[in-house]
Formats: sequence, C-alpha cells, structure tokens
Amino acid sequence: MYNIMTDFTIKKLDIYDKKDEPKQGVSNAYETSPNAISQPCLMYVSAVRNSGKSFAVSKMVRGLQREKVFDSVKIITPTFNSNKAYFGDLIKDPELDVLEPTRDSIQRVIEMVEADRDEFESHLEHLKEYHEFTRLLRSGGDMSDDQVMKYIDLGFLNENFEKPIFKYEKFSGKLRPPQTLLILDDILSSPAVLQSSGLIKLATLNRHCASLKETFGTRSPRSACGISVIIISQTYNMPQGISRTIRENITHLLLFRNKQEKQLAKIKEELASSVDVAKFDKAYEFATKDKFGNLLVDFNPKCPTKTFRKNLNELLIFTDDKAMCKCG
Repeated sequence: MYNIMTDFTIKKLDIYDKKDEPKQGVSNAYETSPNAISQPCLMYVSAVRNSGKSFAVSKMVRGLQREKVFDSVKIITPTFNSNKAYFGDLIKDPELDVLEPTRDSIQRVIEMVEADRDEFESHLEHLKEYHEFTRLLRSGGDMSDDQVMKYIDLGFLNENFEKPIFKYEKFSGKLRPPQTLLILDDILSSPAVLQSSGLIKLATLNRHCASLKETFGTRSPRSACGISVIIISQTYNMPQGISRTIRENITHLLLFRNKQEKQLAKIKEELASSVDVAKFDKAYEFATKDKFGNLLVDFNPKCPTKTFRKNLNELLIFTDDKAMCKCG
C-alpha cells in the first residue's frame, strides 16, 4: 500500500496563478431564498400514476412564485385540462403557454424565450435613451434638432410619459432578464422526447438558453435568460423515454416509492457518481415510507446539509454533512 506522505513529492509551479483566474464567474442563477431550490434547475420527477407527483411539483412551483422567481410558466402536456387543479393558476396565458407534445414544441418554447430576450434587450436600449434624455433635462443642456425628433418618436416628450417599464417588471418588482419555467408532463413515448425534438439540447444547455449580448447585473451576473425545466414521468427508465444523456445532466431528482427493484437499481447506478449511495438508501427509505412521501436529491446543493429533502420541506441531514455546513 502506498503511503501518501512518502510515495510522492509536491513541486509548486508558477505557470498558472491567481492573475490567470477569471475576475468573476457567471452562473446564470435566478435569485432565490437560501432554502429554496436553486434555479434554473433541470429536475426529473419520477413516480407511478397517483403517487402525488403533480401535487408535489405544483406545491414547489407555487412556493417559488411567492418569491416571484418565474416571469413565465409554460407546460407541454397532452393532459392539461385534467391537471388544471395543479397547474391552471400558474399559467398566465393558456393559449400561448400550454403546448401539445409535438416534435417542435420544445423548440417553440425556446423561441418564445428568445423573443422575450430580444424584447428585454430592446427595453435596455430604450432605457439608455431615456436616461440620456433625463440627463439632458437636468443639466439644462441644449438638444439638437435630431435629438428632439428622436425623443418625440420615442414618446419622451408626451405630456403623460413615464419611465419605461419592462413587461415583467411589474410582477417581479425588479429589472432582470426574463426567467422562465417549462414543465414537461406526461410526455413519455411522445415526439417531444425524441432526440430531434430539442430536448437534449435544452437539457444540456438550459442555463445558457437565450444568451444576452452583454452580461447583466453585478452581484449575480447573468449572460443568458436560461430556462428552468421540470420533467414529470411515470418511470425513471424505459425505451423511448428520457435518455440517459438527459438523466446525467439533471440538477435535482424527485422520487416517490418505487416497487420495481430494477428501476431502483438503475437509479442508484446512475446516482453513484454524484451522491453517496448508502446515504441515498437511508434517505429514500425514510422519505418514501409514508403514502405520497417523496425524496428530493439536490446534486449541487447550496449547502451539503441540503442534499436530501423529505416532502420538500424537511432536510435529512447526515452527521458528516452537518460538519461541513455552510449556512450556520
């Protein structure tokens, strides 16, 4: 057996140093409270019919909406009318935001988010013009004829004109790139899960969808609008279902009691590189022992103590994780 202290030596190199590190990282994170589930997420919800998965997802999204996290919630599903009790009040415009699962439905959502991005960036340009206009007014400086004509066209000289407000700003109370949630419900074996549908692209690049021309914000900079994605499925793994490529990119997994040993074995096989399987076994047994009980696994938690949750609100904290707690 090698002795880690004697079988190799360490030589410090000076080629890569602090000066080579980026001045600031860009996570494209949506602002959430410390105990909220990080966004934008790629969450996979797996449970058999009548387990309570739609109830749990709608409860979680409503909690996030109390914090005004999402400007827009969209859903791709063939069963929206039967699930209105869960998702109906979360959808602002059913004609626009509820889509049937087709080969191009995911791409249509991406295009809607990109259109929101374009409108947001146009608003920023409009806002720059407004601030320049108000600066000139305050300074008492003369305006050229071209400037006067421009400000007339922009409406700034109208008697009742007010500072431009982005369309989502009234909801969130702040100016920010649009924040979108897409729910994929009951779409197994539909064209929406085929590779050509754009689902793999969305799953691997969801935080980077609808990139911005310029980074927005300083405290938590954003280089893209991003899309938060929740996939609700009746089985974890099946032919013509959600591919392993997608499952390996998820940020959160919400599980209910699964009596199929092969499915549970597959889950643990794929989780092994991300979480301690022994901890998962204990957390899963405890969280799902009651009817409708569920376990949320967070693969990139804000704190190690927030890796496992029962029924969304109960943290299952293992002793060694508690020792590494970052939130006090």
